[in-house]
Amino acid sequence: MEIGSLIEYLKRETTVNALEKSVEHAQIVQECVKTLDLGLQTLLEDKNVENSHELFHKVDLLERDADTLRRKILRHISRGELNPSVRQNLTHLIKRMDDVANCCTGVARRINTIPMRFWEESSKETIDIILDMMKTTVECVQFLDKLVIDLIGKRKHVKDYAKQINQFEHAVDLLNIKLRKNLQETNYTVNYFTIFTAGNVFDILEAISDSIEAVADYIMVLLV
Repeated sequence: MEIGSLIEYLKRETTVNALEKSVEHAQIVQECVKTLDLGLQTLLEDKNVENSHELFHKVDLLERDADTLRRKILRHISRGELNPSVRQNLTHLIKRMDDVANCCTGVARRINTIPMRFWEESSKETIDIILDMMKTTVECVQFLDKLVIDLIGKRKHVKDYAKQINQFEHAVDLLNIKLRKNLQETNYTVNYFTIFTAGNVFDILEAISDSIEAVADYIMVLLV
């Protein structure tokens, strides 16, 4: 094998290995979203504060695992003989997927500080909307690893997966608007900082699906 051909082979191998690890990274990110969903159900439906805190802590640990793998992938990319634009594209892809896990941790950490009184004063409709937002986000994130796997493979379904993600993200947006209207119809007696913290949680909760959509949009750009 000529030297030039060998270098091109190593370039391809480095890229494929990084993408294969990216699938593992996407799966950890998915687990973050699913565990957050379970934590919210445990808190808002079962009203089991202790168990919900354990699940929210697990989200934090999963995000840490995703961070560790992200660093490993980036080290792998930096050591490989890659075209600078390829290296930059892979780096951006990993960063966008990591943003999803970061949003999950943002919700998990902040929601632990909200007193149970806030949820007790919230209407059933409010609780249902929050759980629907999270359920729709879980449906959205289930396409994350499929996107990366298809990007490595024959790239036959990337557009379809991206379209599905766009639709779920839009559904979350509509639920978020509905939630905001519903919250303003409730007379809360909790202090203003609790209201502020809850609003911040809902902002980040909605941003999870935005981050998933950002991954899909970036993969579409890579295809072009």
